[in-house]
Amino acid sequence: MRRLTLCVVSLTLLGLTASSSEAHHPARNRQPTAARFDPLPPLGNRLPPSYRRVYNRPTYLGGKLAYLIAPSSQEAMSWHTNAHRGAYRNQAGRIEPMYHYAKPWEALPIGPRKAAEATRADGPQR
Repeated sequence: MRRLTLCVVSLTLLGLTASSSEAHHPARNRQPTAARFDPLPPLGNRLPPSYRRVYNRPTYLGGKLAYLIAPSSQEAMSWHTNAHRGAYRNQAGRIEPMYHYAKPWEALPIGPRKAAEATRADGPQR
């Protein structure tokens, strides 16, 4: 019985090592494939710029449709702003909004905080 077990174990180990040494040899008979022929060249860089890119606003029809479907979308709000400015009616060019107000780090007070005793003295009495 012991010899049979030893024989089965040794044959199993021999089979495992033999099969792993045969695994995944490179296929040397494979030749590189030729590139595919592309009858239509890529058009991405040769297309004219979109209306949104040129004028910095959505098209009138697209913006109005977006305003009817979802008035809180970015497209709809941009269309609404430009429609009230008359950008579509007057055929205005590109409009770049400029904001002239203090930035948050400019509006914040600079310097040390007030002392804790001064804050208690200025505050309401309990």
